[in-house]
Amino acid sequence: MNSELEGERPRIAGRVLSVDTDGRVLVDGAAPAAGDGIARELAGLVVGGIAGDALESAIAVDQTNTSVIVDGRLVVKLVGRWAAADRAGRLLERLAEAGSRDVARLHGRVEWRHPRLGTSTLAIVTDYLPGAEDGWSWAVDDVVAVLDGGPDPHWPALLGTRVAHLHDVLGADATPAGTDAAGRRLARAIDALRRAMTAAEGASGARLRNRRASLERDVRSLGDTEPGLEFPIHGDLHLGQVLASPSDGDGDGRGDGRRYTIIDFDGDPQLAASDRERPDAAARDVAHLLVSLDLVAAVAQKRAGRVDTRAFHWADRARADLLGAYCSELVQSELFDPALLPGFEAEQLVAELHYADRFLPVWRYAPDAAITYRHPSSNDHPEEPWTPPPFAPTSS
Repeated sequence: MNSELEGERPRIAGRVLSVDTDGRVLVDGAAPAAGDGIARELAGLVVGGIAGDALESAIAVDQTNTSVIVDGRLVVKLVGRWAAADRAGRLLERLAEAGSRDVARLHGRVEWRHPRLGTSTLAIVTDYLPGAEDGWSWAVDDVVAVLDGGPDPHWPALLGTRVAHLHDVLGADATPAGTDAAGRRLARAIDALRRAMTAAEGASGARLRNRRASLERDVRSLGDTEPGLEFPIHGDLHLGQVLASPSDGDGDGRGDGRRYTIIDFDGDPQLAASDRERPDAAARDVAHLLVSLDLVAAVAQKRAGRVDTRAFHWADRARADLLGAYCSELVQSELFDPALLPGFEAEQLVAELHYADRFLPVWRYAPDAAITYRHPSSNDHPEEPWTPPPFAPTSS
């Protein structure tokens, strides 16, 4: 069930909520945190029956919002900024109404009716999945096992099926993209490539410059595509947004004892809030997930401590399995245009480089590896072969 708070400075759990001039949601003037009682009170508004001393514990990941485990069975996602979870709340409700098993069960959300700012989602309450890990852990483990002689895992095809289910629900009311769609997509991708090239330096920069022509060719293919249909897609779909948690049965029916759950429908964090709200083509979600298979292959080589092209050979097979299952399972086949994939994938690869340059330099090796593997070199600039950086247990 949903619930609502009202007022400019409502009190909850004996604390005052407010929104500052930058749009940040604050608790007694500070960012919310596990242990302050807010998540417990919010969960109680949606679920009911939450004990006054129910434990709160933080989910230790870097994120824009604050997610807190309450009573060992619920996750309360409390927004860090006004309106940051409105999109996720709407999409999760649509999926819940459709009976989706591809996402964690939604219990409801708490909205805040503010006299100046209007009404927005303050918190979303979903099931907690004990023992869950994201794909930058479990998927990498599986690929390292392949490098050690193990079998290919089954989950790429399963994820293709999962995404097809999501798209069939979210795309039920898809609309024509408009005659300017190809131009908009092309301009966005060209801008992403320009930013990446501007920041190119060192060994990875030389490899990127040598592959500019190939990347640009794929990017420019977007200008020749049909507008197609658009709808509210996931928007930031990669293996880090897929949780694997232990299952009492055989998980998803493939015998590995895991349940796979897609999370985080807030949209692409590199886009402005207004841009995240815009509908987009289904192929963007698929392209982002395909790129993340290549990134996992790079991380696996770092974990293994060596260059091992078998990781990318696995990615080739995994990509084919995922895409084949997606196309087979998608009921509304008109939602997906495969002609968009090369341009969207190239854009996502260079966007990953730009993200690394801005926020996480240690991550640059992964998109660098994928670009080096996927795109032929012009050999215009001297370059060194790609090698993974040293593995540290706390890094990706």
